[in-house]
Amino acid sequence: MQVNDVIHGFQVIRSRECRELNGTLWELRHTETGAQLCWMDNGEENRLFSVAFKTLPWDDTGVFHILEHSVLGGSESYPVKEPFLDLLKSSMNTFLNAMTFSDKTMYPVSSRNVQDFMNLTRVYLDAVFRPAIRYNPNIFRQEGWHYELREGDAVPVYKGVVFNEMKGALASVDGAAELYMKRMLYPDNCYRFESGGDPEHIPELTQEDFLAAYEKFYHPSNARFWLDGDVPLEQTLEMIGSYLAGRGKGVPVPDIPCQEPVAASRMTVSYPIGRDEEEARKTCVVLGRIAGGWQDRRKLLAASLVGSYLTSSNEAPLKQAILQSGLAQDVSLELDDSVAQPACALMIRNTEEKHVPALRQLIRDVAEKLLKEGMDREELAAELNQMAFRMKENREPRGLIRNIIALTPWLHGGDPMEWLTCDDLLRRMREDLDTDYYADILREMLLDDAHTAELVLVPSRTLGDDKRRAEEARLQAAMEAWTAEEKQRIIRENAELDAWQATPDTPEQTATLPVLSLNDVSPDPQWTETIRDEHAGAELLFHPMETQGIIHGTLYFSLSDQALSDMSALSFAADLYGQLPTGKHTVKELKREIKRHIGRLNFGTCVYPILGRPEACRPFLTASFSVLEESLPKALPLVAEILNDTRFDDAAAVRDLLNQYTEDTYRAILQSGSSYAVSRVQAGFSAHGAVTEKTGGFDRYLYMKDLKENFDAGFDGFRVLAERLEREIAVSARLTLSHTASRCCGEIRDIIPLLSRGHAAPAELCLETGGCCGKEAIVIPADISFAAAGTHLSLYDRPFTGGLQVLCNLLTYGYLWNEVRVKGGAYGCGFRAGRTGGICFYSYRDPSPVHSLQVFRETDRFIRGFCDGDEALDKYIIGSIAAGEPLLGPDQMGRNADSQYLSGMDRASAVRLRSEMLALTRDDLASLIPLFGEMADRSAQCIVGSENALKELDGDWTRRSV
Repeated sequence: MQVNDVIHGFQVIRSRECRELNGTLWELRHTETGAQLCWMDNGEENRLFSVAFKTLPWDDTGVFHILEHSVLGGSESYPVKEPFLDLLKSSMNTFLNAMTFSDKTMYPVSSRNVQDFMNLTRVYLDAVFRPAIRYNPNIFRQEGWHYELREGDAVPVYKGVVFNEMKGALASVDGAAELYMKRMLYPDNCYRFESGGDPEHIPELTQEDFLAAYEKFYHPSNARFWLDGDVPLEQTLEMIGSYLAGRGKGVPVPDIPCQEPVAASRMTVSYPIGRDEEEARKTCVVLGRIAGGWQDRRKLLAASLVGSYLTSSNEAPLKQAILQSGLAQDVSLELDDSVAQPACALMIRNTEEKHVPALRQLIRDVAEKLLKEGMDREELAAELNQMAFRMKENREPRGLIRNIIALTPWLHGGDPMEWLTCDDLLRRMREDLDTDYYADILREMLLDDAHTAELVLVPSRTLGDDKRRAEEARLQAAMEAWTAEEKQRIIRENAELDAWQATPDTPEQTATLPVLSLNDVSPDPQWTETIRDEHAGAELLFHPMETQGIIHGTLYFSLSDQALSDMSALSFAADLYGQLPTGKHTVKELKREIKRHIGRLNFGTCVYPILGRPEACRPFLTASFSVLEESLPKALPLVAEILNDTRFDDAAAVRDLLNQYTEDTYRAILQSGSSYAVSRVQAGFSAHGAVTEKTGGFDRYLYMKDLKENFDAGFDGFRVLAERLEREIAVSARLTLSHTASRCCGEIRDIIPLLSRGHAAPAELCLETGGCCGKEAIVIPADISFAAAGTHLSLYDRPFTGGLQVLCNLLTYGYLWNEVRVKGGAYGCGFRAGRTGGICFYSYRDPSPVHSLQVFRETDRFIRGFCDGDEALDKYIIGSIAAGEPLLGPDQMGRNADSQYLSGMDRASAVRLRSEMLALTRDDLASLIPLFGEMADRSAQCIVGSENALKELDGDWTRRSV
C-alpha cells in the first residue's frame, strides 16, 4: 500500500512509521463521502474496529445516548431485536460496546479471531448505517422513554433504559457536580448540555427529533473509522466501502464554537442524602475553569501534573493545608481532557457552606506561598516520572485506548497521531522543571479568579421526595392534557411495545446473524504458566511473558490465623500503607521516593477460595507493584520499609484518611450498589464470601463508619490491631512472592531478607457457615435501586460444572436481559456462577427491584422452556468461553495465574471445564432445573435502594441505612 493508492473507495493520504507506537499509522479518506479512516498497523493479535461520530447535543434530552443504545437494536441485514445482545451471547469478542461522550459517540468491537472480527465489524456497520430505528418506534420507546400506561384509569409512569440509567448516574454529588459545572463553564456551546440525558428533560425528546438527529449526525461524512492490529485490510475496507457507496456528501457537522472564558460566577444547588443522615459537613464545593484548548497538550498535561502535586496525597501542599485547617475533609484537582476545551475542577468535600470564603482565601494563601518560596522541583520530577510510566505502560484494551486518545485532536481537525506519542513531550516537560512554567500554570489555576466558576452543593434530606413529586406533577399535567384519543393511543403503543418485547425473533431472522462454529474454538483454554520455587522459607511464583522491561510483582502474606471479626480493621489498616510515615521517611518524602522509583504501588487485602471446600479460604495482606527492571533495586527496600515500619500512631492522619475512605465507599455504594448487594448475599454461604464481605463489602463500610463516629474511643484498639500487621503478618515466613516478567528476575528475592522472619500461618482459614438465607434492604438516597439473590452449590451437594458457566451466558442474555432490562427497565442485570460455588443473580440501576427478585425466582421455568425448544446452544457455549478469556495486560494475567494457583486450580481442571462446555447438551442443562427450583426458596436476598422502591417489602426484611 502506497500514498495516493485508492482501495475500495479509500484513498491513502499519509503513512508514518512510529517506533514509539511499534507500528505504522495509515490515514485514508473515502473519496465519495469524505469519511476518514486510520489504521494502526502494529501486528497485534487483538483486532479492533471502531466507528465514531461527532455528536453535539443541543439540549438535555440525551438524544445521542439514546441513539447509542437504539442503533444496536436491529438493522436491515440483521432484523433481530437486539443483534448487540446476540453478539454478546455468541461471539469471541474481547470488547463489544458503545459509548457516548460529551461531543462524540463510539462503536468499538474487537476480537483475536479473524472471522469473528469480520463478523462483528459487519454487524456494527449495518447497525450504525442501516438501523431498524427508522421504521420501528418500539426501539426508541424501550431504550429512551415512554409513558407506561395499560389501563385508562391507571397512573402513568416514565419507563426507559436510558431514563433509568441517568437517574442513577445523576443521583450522586459527583453526578450533580459534573452536570452543573458544565452548565457554568460552557454557556455558549454544546458542553453545557448533559449528553447522557437529564431525566427531567429526557421525556421532551420526540421520535421525530430522535430520527432527525440520526440522519444528520450518522452520515458517513461525519464518520471516523479506526482499525487497530493485524486486520485483514483489503477485506475490511471493501466491507466498510460497501456501506458508504452511494451516500454522497452529508450536511457538514459544525465545529464546536470556542467558549470564551466565563466571568466569575457562583451557583448553589442541592443533592440528595438519606432521611436519617446528618446534614452537617456534607457540603461540597467545586471551583472550575477552562484550562485551555485541545491543541495545548503540554499545558494540559502540566495542569494535570500541578493538580497531582497539589492534592494527590494528604501531605500534598494544598490538601494538607485544607485538612489541617479543619475546614473540609478531602480535596482533589482533576482535569477532563476528552473535550475541545478541557476544564480543571478543584473539588472540596465534606465542608460547610459558611466555610467557602475561608477556603477560597486559604487556597490563595497556599498558592502565593508556593509561588514565593518555589515549588519543590524534586516533587514535581517525581510526579512527572509517575505520569510518564502511566502514559507508556501498555494496559488493555490497548487498541481502544489508542482510539479514544487519537479522537481528541482528530475530532477537532487535528492530527490523530498528535496525542498518541509522548516521548518528545515528556522530554520537554522535564526541561520545564528548570523554568517557571509550572509556577505559571499554578498561578493561573488558583489565583486567576476572574474566570473561575464556584459551585456549592448542599445536602438535602427532602430533595429525593421533591424530585419524585415534581415528576409526578409532570406526569399529572401530561395526563390532564391528553385527549381521550391520545390516551388510547398511548395505551395502544404500550400494548404494541409489550407484544414486540414478548415476541421472540423468528428462526429466519436469527439465521441472518453471522456466527462462529464450535470448530472455531480451541479445546485448549488460555493458561498462564506458573513456575514455583522456594527461597529462604518463602514461596516463589514466576509467570513468564513479554512485559517490555517492566516487572509486575505481588507479595502475599497469609492472614489465615486472623479472626473474622478483625478482618475489616486489618483491611482498612492495609489500605493505609504508603499513606502514613515510616520510621525513615515522612509521608511527603515517602511519596516522592515511590513516584521516583515505582510505576504503580498498591496495598490491600484479597481472599481466594479453596475450590471444593466452601468452609475454607486463603486471605492475604498484599503489596503489588509495577517497576522498570532497572528500578527494582530501589523499589524493593521501599516496599519493605512500608511493610515493616509504617507508623500507625498518628491519630490525626488516620482520621483524615478514614474520613476520605468512608466517603469514597459511601459514593461507591450509591453508584455500584449491585456489587455490595452481591457481597451481602454471598457472605453467609462460604468462608470466601464471609471474608470478602468483611474486607471489601458493606460490613467494612459499617466498620469504618462506626470508627469514624467513635474515633476517639476506638483509635487505640485500631492502632494495636494495625501494628499486628507489621509484627506478625508482613513477615517472610508467611510470604508468597509472585512476579510476572520477560525473564525470571532473581533479584526480586532480595526483598526477603529485608523482612522479619516471623512465624508461619496455617495454610487456610476455616469458618463455620450456616447458609444464611435472610432478606436485607439497604436504604440509599437515590431514585434507583440494585437487587441480588444467591446461594451456594454446597447446600445442594452439587459441583461447579461447565454447564453452570454456560448458564451464566444463557441466563444473563437469554432470560434476564429481556425480563429485567427490557421489560423491567433496569440498566443492567446478570447471573454469576463461579468456581467458588457461589451463584447469584443481580440487577443494576433498577427501577423495580422487587419485580427483578420475582424474575430470579422463575428461572427454572425459563431453563425448562429453553431445553424443550430448539434454539441453538452452540452460540451460548462460544460466548461463555469468550467471557472466560478476557483481554488482559501482563500484570492482570499474572494476578489471574496467582488466583488459580492459590485457589488450587490447575491446568487439567481448566481443560476439563472447557471440555464440559464444548460437549454440553440440553440434557445437561435440564439436570440443573431442580437446583434453580430449590434455590427460589433457599436464596439470600438483598436490595440496595430507595425508600420508595422498598415500600413493597414485607416485614421479613431487615432494613439498614448507609
